[in-house]
Amino acid sequence: MRSLKLASNLVLGLICTTSLIAAPVRAAVSTTRPSAEAASQPVGAVSMHIYVVEVKGLVQVRQAEDQPWFVASTNMVLSEGAELRTGPHSSVTCVIPPDQTFTLDRLGTVRVADAFRTGNKVKTDLLMKYGRTHYEIQSAGLEHEASITSPSSTLAVRGTTVSLYDQPPFVPLAISYTGRAKFTYNHNTVSVGTKHGSLAKALAGTDGAAETAVDETVVDPRYAASLTATDSALLATEVARGAVISYNPISGIPVVSGGRPAYDSELPQSLPGTLDLVLRWTGDADLALEVGVDIGNPQVVFLSQFTKSEFLYPGNGEQNSPSGGHIPYDDIGGPTGGEELAYWLGPHPSGLYGIGAQFISGVPTSYTFNIYEYGQPVEMFYFDSNGDFVKSTQMTSTLSAGEFGSAIAAVPDQSFFDGIVPNDPAGNPNPGINPSSFGPMVRELSMAKRLPSQNIAMASVAPQRVK
Repeated sequence: MRSLKLASNLVLGLICTTSLIAAPVRAAVSTTRPSAEAASQPVGAVSMHIYVVEVKGLVQVRQAEDQPWFVASTNMVLSEGAELRTGPHSSVTCVIPPDQTFTLDRLGTVRVADAFRTGNKVKTDLLMKYGRTHYEIQSAGLEHEASITSPSSTLAVRGTTVSLYDQPPFVPLAISYTGRAKFTYNHNTVSVGTKHGSLAKALAGTDGAAETAVDETVVDPRYAASLTATDSALLATEVARGAVISYNPISGIPVVSGGRPAYDSELPQSLPGTLDLVLRWTGDADLALEVGVDIGNPQVVFLSQFTKSEFLYPGNGEQNSPSGGHIPYDDIGGPTGGEELAYWLGPHPSGLYGIGAQFISGVPTSYTFNIYEYGQPVEMFYFDSNGDFVKSTQMTSTLSAGEFGSAIAAVPDQSFFDGIVPNDPAGNPNPGINPSSFGPMVRELSMAKRLPSQNIAMASVAPQRVK
């Protein structure tokens, strides 16, 4: 049936994951330098090759700004002028022999502006439009002139391991892991780290690592004041389940860890919105919720190509959508799993909703999707373990490293699909999450309560890792 075939394309295409356009894979990219760039090199300079050694998720590359994008793969050979970009939950690692390695994290773009050697001197310049780049130089007997340059800052690298994060609207952050670097922002240059020293950070606009360290030990009162009553109540519930709350100033969202997901019996009463999309999991893992919305008549949208009108993700400016959708926090999991949700408090769009779960780290885990509209469960459509397209008001499955789970749902719920898509043989609703979902020791941990003093007024706002 045509509708089932189209729905299959929606789910298998991972409708929530990315806005990157798929393109043919090339095993290698030409290393011939454009003549204009070659003319800018010093006399006697030799171009250096860039080798792609690791690709995770959705990564694209192009050799020059006027060239098409291609899907990146390991063993690609690039040259100066090459540009790379990454999608959600993605990264790419490149090596410039003999001693340089750089990694571009999720949702970033970087261009290798310079990569050449003149005698014993090596010049490398990475132009990062946005994102986070981790750069390591081993100083294998060579003199390096290296830097990472973003639109608002420059990090000069001298035989160390560094990271530069620049993602508007957040303030740029420079990190030195093992040595000394120079961080320039708004015509002001500060040192980050010391020779043979340990980790040091510098936020743009501070006097350097010392002032940044002081700032990270103090709770920013603007954060607590910015929480809505609804988000404060949700975080208080997480604390009551044993969670610890912190704040990620890089991704700009509260971070939950060490709690547990709501049980099936608790879930309907704990949801705040007129429309709620919930991801829950039980294992010691970190999963990320993604929500994509194709606004329109649900039946018409279901029978056509999915077009993502809105997208929600926990953090980095993607936790709010134009129509009022909101993700209140990023749950990075713990021994008893975790829970993330997206909700609309008032009117919400009609259309086809995609709900996704991306495996970030940890062990394989069971996970469950739920969607509620005005307190009533909404049927979701997905592929079961036998590959059959089925429906249920509660989807339960498993997720491992490198996998993505997804389902689609029509909002408002449509009886039109009842005779088209069969119920899941596992049940409608599926088995969900209850105390019996955990092992004895984990179940004991999940029932533990925090002391009253351990509330959502955090003692620290030290940055967490960015997904």
